[in-house]
Amino acid sequence: MSDISPDDPRVRLAEDRTILAAERTYASWLRTGLAFLGAGLAAQHFLAGSVSGGALRLLALALIACGSLCFGLAVWRDHTLRRHLGSAQVPLIARAVTLGLALILGSIAALAAVMLW
Repeated sequence: MSDISPDDPRVRLAEDRTILAAERTYASWLRTGLAFLGAGLAAQHFLAGSVSGGALRLLALALIACGSLCFGLAVWRDHTLRRHLGSAQVPLIARAVTLGLALILGSIAALAAVMLW
């Protein structure tokens, strides 16, 4: 058994570091999703003359779908964090902000996919 109690300051600091690391991970998921979205749109724009239409559309839609998946995974990881760590001293980013940002980016990805279709 461990000799460290839940009230030990080291436990609180470890929880705070975990929350801060999870927020950086959330930002990384969004950044990766934006990179996939941008790559899909750039592929559609810059490869239009050198790749056949069907293959290019499939490539662009696959990249945009990967971006949408990253946005969804960001929300899932944020939800998992909130469920497991609720007692930390560092305030979490508001749930409306994390969910809203991912929904806005997902909507942009869906609009891009519809415009490519």
